[in-house]
Amino acid sequence: MKDVPNFGSESAAQARKRRWAPIAWLLSGFLVAYAYAFISATASDSENLLGCQPIVSAVTSRHRLPLSVSEPGSPAVSCDLGVHFPLLRTYYSVFIYGVLDKGEQDAIVVDLRTFQSASHGQRILVQFFEKENWKTWSDPKSGRSGGSRGPETPIFKAWVN
Repeated sequence: MKDVPNFGSESAAQARKRRWAPIAWLLSGFLVAYAYAFISATASDSENLLGCQPIVSAVTSRHRLPLSVSEPGSPAVSCDLGVHFPLLRTYYSVFIYGVLDKGEQDAIVVDLRTFQSASHGQRILVQFFEKENWKTWSDPKSGRSGGSRGPETPIFKAWVN
């Protein structure tokens, strides 16, 4: 008896591959588009960060903050752009250092709520920290110096909608 190749099973395997090929292409396309959207949302361009300065001013105009360790001569507050997953909605993240009094923290949050409702801006995440964890470094050979932020744990967080 002669061996006859089984074309039926080969054809079924090819059909399965053909059925999954469009799904694989769509999934790959979605992942590339999502990666592009993520990069676009997290890129800290000047247009997005322009909203940070008024937020910082809303805090510093009415509240006396300790001086920053990382930026001597400036108040210990900073602002950055954050991103919610999975829809990549952006928000402002405000970091305030050295304000330990709960009443003062609440007053800052109230002022940011007033500011946010008047400006119809994006959501704001306010985080209070005990102190800045700033580690300085220097290289005597080159004369260069700088610093980097170490791990920090907020003592209080509040969303301003």
